Formats: sequence, structure tokens, C-alpha cells
Amino acid sequence: MVLVKDELSILIDTGFGSDVKETERLIREAGVSPEELNLIVNTHYHSDHVGDSEACSAEWLDHPVEPYQVDRKLSNNEEIYTGSRTLQVLHTPGHTLGHISLYEPEEKNFNLWGSLS
Repeated sequence: MVLVKDELSILIDTGFGSDVKETERLIREAGVSPEELNLIVNTHYHSDHVGDSEACSAEWLDHPVEPYQVDRKLSNNEEIYTGSRTLQVLHTPGHTLGHISLYEPEEKNFNLWGSLS
């Protein structure tokens, strides 16, 4: 998980659903209320990133998850504006079919697993 704290704060990947209270605590400690998040971006559908019970053997891993809904799919080259940063969405299939990575052109920050440095 990565929290981009900005005018329009976003959370990149949510982690296991069973860790939701810890995730919320960490976000609050960083000075952002979970309710104030502008966007949650899931880079791919493995259960340790999105809490999806059908992916990555979540039941076998004993990580119960709540149902969730994807509001919209991000497209290749789409831009996400956070206030002082613009993140470019790059379709990088391989780890999973719909895997995306986020690239910050101005800072040249890019990691295949979707986080910012």
C-alpha cells in the first residue's frame, strides 16, 4: 500500500481485507482520514492488494474479505491528478492480466508493482 498525501489524497492498493482496521489506523497516523481519500487505485487483483476473495487463494490464505465494487477501470495513459502530482496509468500485464503501474513523469518515479518512491 502507498498513500499519496496531497490535495486529493489517494491510496494505492488496499492490502488484505482482514487488515482494514490497521490500514485505516496507518492512514489516520499519516494525517488523512480514510473518508477523505479522493481515490483508491488497485494496481491488480491479487487478494493482498484488493481484498478479492476469488483471487490469489484468499480463502486458503485465511484472509476473509468483504465484497467490493470497482467504480471504474483505469485506461492506459490516463492521468490521475493529486494536486501537486500527475500520475500516468500504464497497462503492464504479466503479474495479472489487468495489472497497471503508475508513473510520475516529472519525478521519473516508476515501479512495476505500482508504488511511488
